[in-house]
Amino acid sequence: MTNDVFGCWYEPGDSGTWLSWFINQHVGYPKFDKKIRYERKGYTYGQIATDYACPGSNWHLANFQSFRDDPMDPYSNKLVTTHNFKDYKKHLIEKDIKHDPDYKNICYKILPWHNPIHTGNKGSQEIEKWGLKDKTAKDLILRILEESNTKAIIIPETDIYSSLFAKRLAFIRPNLTVQDAWQDYNTRKKTLYAEIVSNVSKYVKVHTLFIDKLILKNDINEYSKLLDILQVPELENWTNYTTECCNTIFEPWTNFTNDQLDNRPETRDIK
Repeated sequence: MTNDVFGCWYEPGDSGTWLSWFINQHVGYPKFDKKIRYERKGYTYGQIATDYACPGSNWHLANFQSFRDDPMDPYSNKLVTTHNFKDYKKHLIEKDIKHDPDYKNICYKILPWHNPIHTGNKGSQEIEKWGLKDKTAKDLILRILEESNTKAIIIPETDIYSSLFAKRLAFIRPNLTVQDAWQDYNTRKKTLYAEIVSNVSKYVKVHTLFIDKLILKNDINEYSKLLDILQVPELENWTNYTTECCNTIFEPWTNFTNDQLDNRPETRDIK
């Protein structure tokens, strides 16, 4: 069994997959591999990496069908089946997911969504959609925490570099223009982040992390606060990890204007 369990609960576009992978690289963690993920075939600028996949950190709370056609995505066109947290190591072995078998601690992310608070507004409708046994969002959250014995929830937020995160979000969510995505981030910063923390902190310790500062600026203060929560030593050459994410996932979008992204067929046709 693991000793320290951390959950990475996050909003789409806030690099929670990368963060859960990054945490799992530290001493005593599974050191999962990650894969670069691209958008669907035929999408404009589809040759540019937009995310990572880290199958090892995924905790599947429900069965769901993936319809992605990306060969680098481990879930493309597959039925992904649920597994219990107590069977996490068994799941890794059965799925042949590379990991350090002697790991003591772990950071998980939740699928099919990333943040169970999302069920708060829709309530039982969202829970019923996935065939979960819970009745309310509160029931779901408490079950997740109890089954995993989660020590703390780590929530990535953006602070002063949201515009680049918004640009990327507009690409991975073709139904959004850049302005739509920017408004989404303004809402997150004004109200949504605080609402999530307020709700989750009723049940478990919460640590917020300015993910934009960590990835884009190698912010040592943000990293030090993360280490304080994890209670692990600093990763050797940790900035290599953040710089690689910045250069691969975010930097390419500085080369495209808002109009270029908004006028892709994928966005125009949806809008």
